[in-house]
Amino acid sequence: MRVFVAVEIPEPIRADLPRLQASLSEAGMLKVRWVRPSAIHLTLRFCGEISPETVQRVGERLSPGAPFPPFQVRLGRLGVFPPKGPPRVLFLGFEQVDRLRQLAAWVADRVEAADLPRERRAFQPHLTLGRFEAGARSGPVDGLQAPKEIGGKEMSVESFVLFRSHLGPEGARYETVREFRLLGEMGI
Repeated sequence: MRVFVAVEIPEPIRADLPRLQASLSEAGMLKVRWVRPSAIHLTLRFCGEISPETVQRVGERLSPGAPFPPFQVRLGRLGVFPPKGPPRVLFLGFEQVDRLRQLAAWVADRVEAADLPRERRAFQPHLTLGRFEAGARSGPVDGLQAPKEIGGKEMSVESFVLFRSHLGPEGARYETVREFRLLGEMGI
């Protein structure tokens, strides 16, 4: 099973994503395969292809939820991965990410306790908007503020989800395996 742990994007923000993608296309981002807004999540930890037994262990380690109070994050700048060389991913970043980093570290510790390897890359909170085609250039997007219609909007983080990803010709389809709440400082 291919699984990951992520925060769902609230509907008001998800509804703004097609307009943001369209405005980027109109601004010259032509060699980008746009991610369907319904497929955009704030990934905390990608687990990869793992056995059903390991998925069960991950769920047990994350249960009953995280010992953090709900918090807000703010949508920020547009950027590209990797930061140098040919771009592969166009993303929308976040501001005010200290609590988000703490949550991601907590999730990573629990996932590793379920016998998965440590993630090699540092956690970089972002929403993947699109993937560049071979030979594409990012232009002057890296580090720019998102348009005012979406940039600076706040998003409440109250829970996170263990998702299963089903890959297919129409793109990935996501199934909720289990949802976990942020329980507050005394939650566990």
